[in-house]
Amino acid sequence: MLSLDKNQKYLLACSHGPDSMALFYMLKEEGYKFAVAHVNYHLREESNLEQEQLEAYCAKNNVQLYVKDVDEVLGNNNLEEKCRIIRYTFFKDLVNQYGFDAVLIAHNQDDLIETYLMQKRRQNLVQFFGIKEKPIIFDVKIIRPLLSYSKQELLMFCDLNKVEYSIDKTNLENTFLRNQIRHQIVERMNKFDRKKILREIDDENLRLNVINDKISRINSNKCEDYNRLTDDEFLYAIVKRGRELKPDFTMSRNQGLEIRKIFQSYKANVSVNVSDLTLVKSYDSFQFVDQDKEANFSYKIDSPCVLDTEYFYLDFTGDTSNRNVGKEDYPLTIRNAQPNDVYLIKGYEKQLRRLFIDWKVPVPLRKRWPVIINKNGTVIYVPRYQKDFKKENNCNFYVK
Repeated sequence: MLSLDKNQKYLLACSHGPDSMALFYMLKEEGYKFAVAHVNYHLREESNLEQEQLEAYCAKNNVQLYVKDVDEVLGNNNLEEKCRIIRYTFFKDLVNQYGFDAVLIAHNQDDLIETYLMQKRRQNLVQFFGIKEKPIIFDVKIIRPLLSYSKQELLMFCDLNKVEYSIDKTNLENTFLRNQIRHQIVERMNKFDRKKILREIDDENLRLNVINDKISRINSNKCEDYNRLTDDEFLYAIVKRGRELKPDFTMSRNQGLEIRKIFQSYKANVSVNVSDLTLVKSYDSFQFVDQDKEANFSYKIDSPCVLDTEYFYLDFTGDTSNRNVGKEDYPLTIRNAQPNDVYLIKGYEKQLRRLFIDWKVPVPLRKRWPVIINKNGTVIYVPRYQKDFKKENNCNFYVK
């Protein structure tokens, strides 16, 4: 029934529910090498009993069991995400410690359809519709071998093979959106309805592949390149850019459409906060900025050297006259520009903030733009901003 590699060693995530217990039975009957991982969150009265029943079942079948006993108070705020982090961290620790090749999770066809309907209901900008069969989560390979089986088929399988299991009573309630979709829509579907929606999910994922292929070819941060996209392409392109800085970046459809209006406006400098990042439009380009990233820095060098930082690179071991730096200027300080800094240009002092406006430096860059200061505290060099800057091999100072 299972198409897994018998040369590999698996870790089965098991709750003692019918899905994971059906998978337990299949693995055992077909001779796979596996151990079991169970997380007890202590959120229900039956939790301890279910753990004891699973412990007895594993002992009876001579299968190693690892239990995560959650003793912290989780509260109701963002509970699902907290539990998710706990269990996948637990799985990762076990995989790293005991060398399992993959973690098996018993999500079924009902779960896949429920997830898709929830995504559609919430208008999520997802990277995949439904549930992936073989994703990587927390750097761990996950396999879901039961996605072609309905919940009812797995229940019948357990009953037919006399496989014991527990029923989570909270799944019978309609408190959560997933349960409402499960009881009011998915459980009422016939085979024709299921085939139809599974085809729809496949079509949606094909559409996503086309979108991702198109936006992957955009290598600029120019607003005009993004304005040429359709609404859906634009939304996914913005999420893709956000995830380059913050892997779990999310954005609602409405937020994305507001950003599109900003891109299409003639305003030179606009910023908007989106999911712990700030999107900044400066003239005809944009970028995301991490609100928590420290913009202040200061490096001191006592003599000519090579210095490679996350903000800039310099190699002052050779001629530095092109940077207005002489031996008499040491020790040098290279730090980010400050609001009151002034710079001598052709015998006249000019405030850096005015200079940055003239150069059309994007607002986020102004806060972390490096300046070179000599031993007397005078700003002796400010690298000129170039929107289309290309680093040359012999460049002795450049901003990252």
